[in-house]
Formats: sequence, C-alpha cells, structure tokens
Amino acid sequence: MAPGPGTVHVLKKIRGKFWAPRAPRAEPFPDEWAAFLWQHSAHYRRLPDRLQAAFEQDVQRFIAAHRITGVEVDVDDRLRLLVAASAATLSVGWRGYTWSEVSEVLLYPADFDRDYAIGRSELAGQAHVWGTVILSVPSLLHSFTYDEDPYHLGVHEFAHLLTYARGLPTAIPVGVAAARIPLWEQIQSQELQRIAAGDSVIDVYALGPSEFFTCAVEAFFQTPIVMRGNHRRLYGFLSRYFRQIPATWESRLRAQRV
Repeated sequence: MAPGPGTVHVLKKIRGKFWAPRAPRAEPFPDEWAAFLWQHSAHYRRLPDRLQAAFEQDVQRFIAAHRITGVEVDVDDRLRLLVAASAATLSVGWRGYTWSEVSEVLLYPADFDRDYAIGRSELAGQAHVWGTVILSVPSLLHSFTYDEDPYHLGVHEFAHLLTYARGLPTAIPVGVAAARIPLWEQIQSQELQRIAAGDSVIDVYALGPSEFFTCAVEAFFQTPIVMRGNHRRLYGFLSRYFRQIPATWESRLRAQRV
C-alpha cells in the first residue's frame, strides 16, 4: 500500500532533520568559546577533530537561531554556550540537524514546581511538546561540572524533544526506522526490569512515565564506558541512533592522558 499524504509529510520531515546538508558557518568560531567548551563540556573534549568542528558549528547555529531567555536571570555567553552544547551533544552526529522543534529556552534562577513557582525543588527542567524548554541554571551548571555523574539536565530535556511528534508524545524516539522499533521495545522492556531490580547504571527516575529514553541518553553520554560495559545492547542501539561512539572516544582520550 502506498503511503498516505500524512505519512509522506512525516518521512520528509525526518529525512530533512537527519540528512539535510550542513549549512556553511557564518563566521569563525570564537577562540574564547572553544576554550570555554573545552573546559566545561566532557563530550566536546572527547570528540574527534572533525566532530569538534561540527559541534562548534551546531552550537553557533543554535545560538543564532533560538531565543534563550532569562527569567530573573542575566543570560550571558556562558549560559548560551551551555544550553547550545546540551543540544549539540545529541545532534552532532546528525548532519545539518537544526533543532527546529525548539521554540524558546527559558532559564530559571532555581528549581521550580509544576505551577512554575521558582524556588520549590520539584523540577529542574521541563521540555514541552510545543517546543519550550525550561532549565534551572544551578542544575544546568551542575551538569557541566561533574563529568562522571550520569545526571545531565540539558541532555535530558533536549532528549525529551526527540520523543514528541506533531505536538504529541511518542513511545518511539523520532527517526527510529520501523524495522528497528521491535528491537527498541525489547531492549526498553529488559532495561526497565533491570532498573526496577537495582541492576542498572541508569537512574531509577527512568521508571517514570516517558522517562526511560531520556535517562538512558544521559547515561550514554555521561558515563559511556560504563554504559557500554553493562548495557551493551542499549549502548549499541543508542550509538547507531545518535551516530556516535562516545565510549570509544572517551577511551582514546583517557589513553592520551596516560
């Protein structure tokens, strides 16, 4: 049966996100930005030179194209870079990905509750289906301070945007080929059982509704070597999905330091 108009539209949208040509960089990446990323982003440090350049381009494009608004927060280049680096960590392997689903990023001075009251420690971040991402600045800073911590607020919230399609949550991350959906469902089921049994490096927060993918993605990028060693099938699936091999890159970087 031939695909209907709606299916064709979705396929074109996904292909556009994952295979669009990378736009030329408008201007050289500032040296001070590169130095900042090297100091604060573990993923940027581990990337091969070619992908470091792509990461810089994605960061530059994100900052130029998206509103990053402070709510009782003064937004400077430091915060813009941390927000953009969170997104670029996920998308650096996807040539030309533009994060078109992001409408605005709001930076809060502290954690907040579900009524958006600031200072009540219920939520550190939130990503809405309509594209607004809210991030607590202290929690975002924490995410870039502790490299071995599987928690990363920015990565987590931007990963949520990959579980929304046409303004609705989806059980399958955007872009997963139909033939691989059964494998993803099998891996997810097995991994949730391991988390419930306390036999997982993935945070138990993953047991919450719609949180498994985002927590798995955090562990994939934050503790890739441990993830590969303890959750090989999940690591392999995410590696193919994101087109990245962070455990290999991290191992090479550590070997260079010896």
